[in-house]
Amino acid sequence: MATHPTFSIILPFLRQDDHMQSVMNDFKESLDTLGESYEIIIVINGESEATAESQERVAGENPRIIEGRLREAGWGRAILWGFARSRGAYICYTNTARTDAAELARLMRYALVFNNWVVKSSRIERTRLRKWVSIFYNLENRIVLGTPVWDVNATPKIIPRDVFENLRLTSANELLDAELLYKAFQNRIPIIDIPILQWERKGGRSVTNWLTAVRLFFGVLWLRWGKSNQ
Repeated sequence: MATHPTFSIILPFLRQDDHMQSVMNDFKESLDTLGESYEIIIVINGESEATAESQERVAGENPRIIEGRLREAGWGRAILWGFARSRGAYICYTNTARTDAAELARLMRYALVFNNWVVKSSRIERTRLRKWVSIFYNLENRIVLGTPVWDVNATPKIIPRDVFENLRLTSANELLDAELLYKAFQNRIPIIDIPILQWERKGGRSVTNWLTAVRLFFGVLWLRWGKSNQ
């Protein structure tokens, strides 16, 4: 593997022991078709003994894989932990439970063309409830933060390394995506939105619930007014 790979792919796992191996196999197979150097950074969010054993088994098979375990779970915390240990020219992160590996590879090809842009996905198919919650949340982002995109929380997202570093993200939870796009827009970083199909969850149960929605709602207000006053 090259000293500085083209892509660093950060993959957070949370309560996904039952399908972690198959997910990693799919990602490695699709990434190998790119013809670009890469590293995969596995981040376990809230470690269990079973997850630790699965992680060691997966990481031991490929020198491109870096492993990490966080005692305290957090979407943003996992992404920032992975970034701190990454070496790639592009930082990519995604939801490992719902992302199709071929779609990830497709977006990475876009990143090579739009090499100074933030490349993000926009999900086409969603359940009715998730769709309306998402519409409300994205309207809030547009009204409060002025972020001119839809499907703020959709992944994969791919960001040039220097852009990611200069944005100085700090959110430890689900708010990281809103913070990233808000700061990118503030700093006049171009953003390209690529439609992708919404896939069924590969295993386990979603940890997104009404409490998550409430945290996101108040988190956007904090990004706009609370954080700017610190």
